[in-house]
Amino acid sequence: MTLGVVLTLGAVTGGQGQELSGSVTSGNGSAFVLPSVPENWADLPFKLTASQTVSYNSNVNGIPIGLALPGQILGDFTTTSNFGFSTRANVSGQQLFLDATFGVIRYLHDVAFDSTVYSLNAGVDWTLTSRCSGALSVSLSKSPASLSDLIGVGVNYTTTTALNETGKCGVGNGYSLLFNTGLTTTTNSNPIDAVNNARTELLAAGIEYAKGYDTLTALASISVADFTGRTAAQAALGLAAQTDFHSFTLNYTRQINANLSVTGLIGLVGTTDAFTLGLPKSLLPIYTLSTTWAFTPKLSLNSSVSRTIAPPTTVIANAQTSYDASVTLGYQMTPKVSVNAGGSIDYSISTSTSGLAQVGISPIFTGTQRSYSLTAGVSYSMTPFLTAALNASYTERVGNGFITPQDLVTVSLNYRPY
Repeated sequence: MTLGVVLTLGAVTGGQGQELSGSVTSGNGSAFVLPSVPENWADLPFKLTASQTVSYNSNVNGIPIGLALPGQILGDFTTTSNFGFSTRANVSGQQLFLDATFGVIRYLHDVAFDSTVYSLNAGVDWTLTSRCSGALSVSLSKSPASLSDLIGVGVNYTTTTALNETGKCGVGNGYSLLFNTGLTTTTNSNPIDAVNNARTELLAAGIEYAKGYDTLTALASISVADFTGRTAAQAALGLAAQTDFHSFTLNYTRQINANLSVTGLIGLVGTTDAFTLGLPKSLLPIYTLSTTWAFTPKLSLNSSVSRTIAPPTTVIANAQTSYDASVTLGYQMTPKVSVNAGGSIDYSISTSTSGLAQVGISPIFTGTQRSYSLTAGVSYSMTPFLTAALNASYTERVGNGFITPQDLVTVSLNYRPY
């Protein structure tokens, strides 16, 4: 169906629209003028996208080795059709924007997990005088969680709603004041992952100094995570109904040259079980280091390492400490063909969680988890607007007494007329 839409929109023919402007004569000989239609789809006031993906997942339910039941579905094919719409409009010096995507996921055998997915982001990029600018946006999304983001077994769809506002006001000599507020609600369809359902409120402020190719940002923030999916019995075991995160970070970005840029962040994070403006009793270090390096016009490298403390996503806990490292290589073989390969490692542990909760719930869900992933892919630009891709990945999740492997092969066709 998606391919039919792509052909209809004219991607295979180069994506050019037909000119309809000029004088058109009616049956009685009179002439009238039709409005001009853009010569290219990319010149329209809105943008359309479409994609069709077919995947084979060797372990669609994320079942650990040795725990599969007779007759239980392990490998399965899925198809995903996505359609996107985006537009921009300038009104009284402000820019309104809308980006929306709607999709359908279908399983060949495990049809109980068929679902719709979507993503919507709408708002305004605002300016106030010549010094202040920012964005106010509302977003809605629903998407399937990957194996490395899963706590239990089965397919999990994560639904997120958010209202965010960011702003920056220049004060002179390269200095700017920053502020950021937000409200985010996250829910999970999988009952085990639903224990971490949360409503998170964010308040942050800081200062930025930008000079030439260097940018230095100091930020202080308070993030309050209210866990809405936890029962009284789980609270009795030590799972908190609320965790507050107090963070202080210093971020530095440097564009060393046209081919190399680095970003580094260091900071401290402390947690409390009730809202307070005071400092937590203990502050733990966090850091991030990432780099983008184009060795040659055809070969590029992206790499990063980090230590973070945040609301839990891959373990049941009051907070989660994660260590991550990733590297990706990209090579442009020809103007139309590119290949990529990469790998990542994640190590996550429960923090601010009582030992009673780890024993009473299950160390499988509350204990340390590690995930390893290797990926490789190739993409081919059939036309400037139409791209085909083949990607393969192997992921392994290792927990307390279990190992969960997964192979994923994906073939996709993507239409992007710009």
